[in-house]
Amino acid sequence: MIEMLKTLPPTLREKKRYIAFKILYDEELKEGEVVNLIRKAVLEYYGSWGTSKANPWLVYYDFPYGILRCQRDNVDYVKASLILIREFKEKPVNIICLGVSGTIRKAKIKFLGIKKPKRWFVIRRERLKAKKQK
Repeated sequence: MIEMLKTLPPTLREKKRYIAFKILYDEELKEGEVVNLIRKAVLEYYGSWGTSKANPWLVYYDFPYGILRCQRDNVDYVKASLILIREFKEKPVNIICLGVSGTIRKAKIKFLGIKKPKRWFVIRRERLKAKKQK
């Protein structure tokens, strides 16, 4: 019989932070290009060991804004790597870090200005629609 590994309790898991950023570039970049740009920058300035420790991951992207997930202890290194990016495809590019948050939702609301309806509003709307149909 194969034994499954137990999941770590929340107190032992690595803490994550979400970096909201804005890309200043002449053309619209695709998500894959942004991933490669960020990966290359973090590898160049922080090394492979640091990249594996920081574990940067693009969570949300809608040109020119995006949200990048990384480990809490390495937020400053990842931000520094993003700021040091100067060119992409022989054209100047600049990445501005808008801020750091503990959740994706708060990063979207606070730094990107994206408002999501609260869950109970959606439920209430559905109930009202159901009553009107009856």
